[in-house]
Amino acid sequence: MTFPSTRRLRWRLAAVVGVLATVSVMVPGMGPTAAQAATEKKISAWLPYWDQARAYQSFVDNAHLYDEVSPFWYEMTSATSILRYPNAEDLDVISGIKSRGVRLIPTINNDFDAGRVSTMLSSSVTRTAHVTALVNLVTLNGYDGIDVDYESLAATDRDRYTAFISELSVALHALGKTLTVAVHPKTSEPGNWSGPQAQDYAALGRAVDKLRVMAYDYHWATSGAGPVAPLSWVDDVARFAASQVAPEKVQLGMPLYGYDWVDSTGEGVTYEIAASRMQTHGATRQWSQTDAAPWFSYTAGGKTHTVWYEDAQSIAAKLPIVDRHGLGGAVFWRLGGEDPNVWAQVGGDVLWTQNAGESSDEAVVAPSVPTSLVAKARADAVALRWQAATDANGGAAGYEIYLSTSENGDYTKVASTADTTFVVPALASRTTYRFHVKAYDGAGNVSAASNVASATTRR
Repeated sequence: MTFPSTRRLRWRLAAVVGVLATVSVMVPGMGPTAAQAATEKKISAWLPYWDQARAYQSFVDNAHLYDEVSPFWYEMTSATSILRYPNAEDLDVISGIKSRGVRLIPTINNDFDAGRVSTMLSSSVTRTAHVTALVNLVTLNGYDGIDVDYESLAATDRDRYTAFISELSVALHALGKTLTVAVHPKTSEPGNWSGPQAQDYAALGRAVDKLRVMAYDYHWATSGAGPVAPLSWVDDVARFAASQVAPEKVQLGMPLYGYDWVDSTGEGVTYEIAASRMQTHGATRQWSQTDAAPWFSYTAGGKTHTVWYEDAQSIAAKLPIVDRHGLGGAVFWRLGGEDPNVWAQVGGDVLWTQNAGESSDEAVVAPSVPTSLVAKARADAVALRWQAATDANGGAAGYEIYLSTSENGDYTKVASTADTTFVVPALASRTTYRFHVKAYDGAGNVSAASNVASATTRR
């Protein structure tokens, strides 16, 4: 996951809640075959405690994908002191996770404070005390393990950090518990700044059950504007991690967020916020083929804003990297406000399935989900536009338009079109309408629904 630091001021976060997951890669609407069961991919996703209700609902909506949940509920403040964040140990969340047969592995972070970790690592006595505190946290709460996310450490603590993780691993494994560790991205050892330099991929990989490589923030809150996770760089990060650690232990970090920059000052934004600003300011979604990332620009208050973010299309482009390097799965930052179409890609992505060595029958593979649906009201009509979907043959045959007049009501199919724009006519004035779009192919297979876009007609 990503937090701000003095060196790289990222999206300011006080804590994180994590979700580890297993996804069966299958054609939508079909049960897993024996071959597909053998190529299951494990995914993880972090849920922020300050957005816990919405993030938890995202988990519930896609609970069939998950086998482990790692709520990031804790912060280490010293070797023996652990802070519990607001909403930590929520009994409804815990029971909801367990009732779905999902394992619970909470996350602990250091709030980017290298000093407190250095103090803990400074002697075998304090290291042991911290190991004991973490093991007690796990056992007293009946957790299945712990997820450690200590970031922005001092490079000089590299060997001592490895010793601590190794000692914690031994203690947890003796109790049949799991240990996962989040690490900064790098493409060579020791890394280009102190954070990754403190993390010895090979040594940590031998000790942990999963090494979660945070392959994002290539551009960050105090850099110039640019893609958060450009495709070729993510591939390089994955390739290096797989060369240092048993690939099946590596989970590749993927972002679900972006930044809104003015010059070199960026504000962290969710997909939901980015999409809203694009619509509010009448901006047009752009696509960087090289980076496999969407972006747009707009002007507000006399200043030019540039927004790079992640959506279902950019995630779909990254998923094959997992198989290309034989990795154990992917880890997503963060749930809550993400493009909901991401999970259709994760749960039934054609490229991921095919790169895993699966055979696919184009006659039963649905097109990808249309993205970035925007609705603009007219007097008695609403104009819609969206990004094109793809299918196994390169493009969807057409699109179905669905309408609802209730926030939680049923949607009714009102039209079909071969274009990526459509005007829904003859609507009542001063009425709010909600729309989503589905893609279909020549065989009649239909995708999942796009994002919902709404508009209120005028007089």
